[in-house]
Amino acid sequence: MSTEILSLERVNALRNQPRAPVSLNELVLKTIVEHRDEARQKDINLITQLDTTPMEVMADATSLPEAIANLVGNAIKYTLPGGFVTVRLAREGKDSALFEVIDTGVGIREESQTRLFEPFYRVKSEETAKIDGTGLGLYLVKRIVEQHGGTLRFSSVYGEGSKFGFTMPLGQPQGESQK
Repeated sequence: MSTEILSLERVNALRNQPRAPVSLNELVLKTIVEHRDEARQKDINLITQLDTTPMEVMADATSLPEAIANLVGNAIKYTLPGGFVTVRLAREGKDSALFEVIDTGVGIREESQTRLFEPFYRVKSEETAKIDGTGLGLYLVKRIVEQHGGTLRFSSVYGEGSKFGFTMPLGQPQGESQK
């Protein structure tokens, strides 16, 4: 929990942090490599669908990888053995990237979906009762994505799985010119 509290403090200060060009392709690939063993140990099929077109975003080098890792880690955590987790990165239009994590996990009941991004909120169900967590992860992801000019996406069907992702503008922040 202390790690997530520190992350919360860092995200609150994110508005003032310098941004640098970061390869979204490399961040996503690194996250997949970091989670491959965890998926294998749970007998989860980790599928990748990565556009090879270079996608660079202006980002804080600490928080954006944390958001991506949280979404991939959650998908693995809430997917039962034998299930599938698909990690997808694609260009969306001319100026945006789309990152998505789609799982065949337990899914989220409709009545819990409206509170999902509140700090410290945890979905309470028989399927999630034994899964550890603080309820800060998705709140942090939402804050990080929004502070990078992105938009969070989410859909879930209880008993079938979930899709979490975001779109994020590519290139330099508005107002900056190419050098």
